[in-house]
Amino acid sequence: MKIGFDFISDLNLSPGEVLNWDDKATSLYCIVAGNVSGDLPTIKSTLSSLCKCYQGVFYIPGSLEFSDKHSVKSRISGLKKLLHSNKNLVLLYNNVVIVESVAILGINGWSPECIDFSTLDRVVAEVNRTEDLGYLASSIERLQLHLDVKNIVVVSHAVPRNELYFGEDHKEYTTLPELVDCLILDKERKISHWIFGTQSKLVDVTIEGVHYLNNTYLKDTPYWPKRIEI
Repeated sequence: MKIGFDFISDLNLSPGEVLNWDDKATSLYCIVAGNVSGDLPTIKSTLSSLCKCYQGVFYIPGSLEFSDKHSVKSRISGLKKLLHSNKNLVLLYNNVVIVESVAILGINGWSPECIDFSTLDRVVAEVNRTEDLGYLASSIERLQLHLDVKNIVVVSHAVPRNELYFGEDHKEYTTLPELVDCLILDKERKISHWIFGTQSKLVDVTIEGVHYLNNTYLKDTPYWPKRIEI
């Protein structure tokens, strides 16, 4: 039996901006791959609205949500308090969701091109990225042994591999591995999809058996969710 997920990312909503999602849902579940807004009330209203359209909403904060020098832990704590009333919303930070036989594994990933280094020190950003890489690696390894998990969908706000820029110039961490290097731990070949944000160019490509997709909101065009079926 197949299961469907809608996914969206990089809404980049201004304070008070409203996302109209009436009649747009195509699945029971929605994955949000970061950068809803830098404004907390707008994050809450947007995700609360999505929760009315879906049975479950799985959300990983992007770089925009950390744009005001909050530490990761304090910001995540604040987001949990802000969003706790939405019972069908799951904050993916350090939290794997299993829907039937599909595991949803989310990280920010800290894409350099998304980080304003005037408000966040580069060393701090690299530490955050290293921690995300460690969590991703250990989670993939652990899920290999989970008998109920047949497929893994990785969700990152960061672009997972350099090929997905398709030759465009971008900032990169030269001292750290790519997120995709963690795939070496997927011994059972459970990772079928990798959903990501950041990149404005729309991507839908399969590389070495993994389907990479994004769905950035380009505000001068109509916006709809993308759907994956597993």
